[in-house]
Amino acid sequence: MPSQGKLYVVGIGPGNRDLLTLKAYEVIRNADVVIGHRRYIDLIRDLVRGEIVESTMRKELERVKLAVELSRDRNVCLVSGGDPCIYGIASLVEEYLSTTGISLDYEIIPGVSALNAANSLLGCAVSGDHAVISLSDSLISWEKIEHRLRLALRSDVPVVVYNPSSRRRSENLKKALEIVLSERGDVKVAVVKNAYRDGQEVFVRNLSELNPEEVDMSTVLVISSSETVFTDRRMLTPRGYSLKYEVGAKTKMAREIAEQSAGILRNIIPGNTLKDEIARRAVMATGDLSYRDLLVFKGDPQEGVEAIRRGARIVVDVEMVRAGLRAEAIAAVNFAEETERTRTADGILRLKEKIEGSVVGIGNAPSAAKALCEIAKEHRPAFIVATPVGFVGAEEAKEMVRRLDVPSITTMGTKGGSGVCAAILNCLIEHARSN
Repeated sequence: MPSQGKLYVVGIGPGNRDLLTLKAYEVIRNADVVIGHRRYIDLIRDLVRGEIVESTMRKELERVKLAVELSRDRNVCLVSGGDPCIYGIASLVEEYLSTTGISLDYEIIPGVSALNAANSLLGCAVSGDHAVISLSDSLISWEKIEHRLRLALRSDVPVVVYNPSSRRRSENLKKALEIVLSERGDVKVAVVKNAYRDGQEVFVRNLSELNPEEVDMSTVLVISSSETVFTDRRMLTPRGYSLKYEVGAKTKMAREIAEQSAGILRNIIPGNTLKDEIARRAVMATGDLSYRDLLVFKGDPQEGVEAIRRGARIVVDVEMVRAGLRAEAIAAVNFAEETERTRTADGILRLKEKIEGSVVGIGNAPSAAKALCEIAKEHRPAFIVATPVGFVGAEEAKEMVRRLDVPSITTMGTKGGSGVCAAILNCLIEHARSN
């Protein structure tokens, strides 16, 4: 009788449920048996409806053999953190099946890798060519790791380091940092710990300032290249668009003007709090110093930062705000239909279930702010930035937002606009992606 079972090798991503693919979710839910390391099983345990088989480190081959045997007549899900093909268990499955000659119906379900997760939190440290090196010498020799690391560093691309340190082999990281220093000098290194999981940390250090004790097996390091730039605590390795398009301050004079403007603003608004930074962004976006006194903060703006850090959706009223953001967002105007309401107000009302728990930005339409207030009591957003502009209804709409039991940032009077809204949201986004 032909086999009725199937083996699925499933990548569950970095750990955050929102980053589990739909295919992975479906396979986990419908599996007769789910097999994996206890650390990964704990991340999906509540999704499993079938039998659970969990094990510990250095039991990979046993897990593969068991998964293959059980999948002869059952649907088996063998889980791996991140992507199963990148330092995961898929290669062992392939090797085992090839070596034994076992014929089996099986499928690999890709997942969000640690590199993908870390990169999104940094900005775009990896945008094109890059190298990935693991410092774990449990499967290959240190001599080979060192050789590969030196070649990667000499290629002058960003180098992503997996498995940098553990209690058993902390010396590997120290040796690797010495190699980086000898090949690239005192470059900046990004440290991303527990990406999209509890205890997430993201920070950038000069190599000489990096404490190896801050690094463990839940950490990914990104070593900058000569082209990598750092702005507002963001890490970017340009892909080359500036050679084709005019992107930002391209010339030396333009960069000097931008730096001088930033210095002037810091003299005018000298504080180091998040509120001070938001005020500087608003003034920079408009060229209007009055915004220093026009911003109204209800609650702590850090609440907006924390909501974004937790993965809250960002919903805005118009495309102009969405296009200016350094993160993905939904523009309500795109969901509107022909009604007696304005398109932005109708779009907000149609998105009411997505509004709940989201960070909402209203940069253009007072009617959208009023519509938001209509639904906020039943579908409470996590944070609001409302800067609608105009002489009709704008101040009234912003006052309605301030009366909500929701932390917010608004502007007084008739002033505001999409640029101000985007500037404020970007400040929150950048703080959420930093430490």
